[in-house]
Amino acid sequence: MPKKIKYFEWNKGPALIIPSSPGYFQGLYLSFETNEWTAANVLQFGDFYENGDLIDQAEFEARFGKIGINLPDYKLTLSLRRK
Repeated sequence: MPKKIKYFEWNKGPALIIPSSPGYFQGLYLSFETNEWTAANVLQFGDFYENGDLIDQAEFEARFGKIGINLPDYKLTLSLRRK
C-alpha cells in the first residue's frame, strides 16, 4: 500500500509531510519569502500537528492551489536534499 502525503495549513501557509524512504518522512513548508518548499526541522515537523491543521488534499487545493500548477513542485526540493 503506497504511503500518502499529509497536507497541512501551518502558519497560514501550505505544509506537507511526505514519505521520503522506507520508514522516513520529510516535512516541507512553502516559504513566503522565496516561494519555494523548505525542509522543516524536527520542531517545525511536530508543530505541523500541534499548531497546524491536518486537511485532506481537496481542502489543501481549495485553500492553496494544486502542487505543480499553482504551487511549486516539491519533488525538486526533495531531489536536492538527497544529493
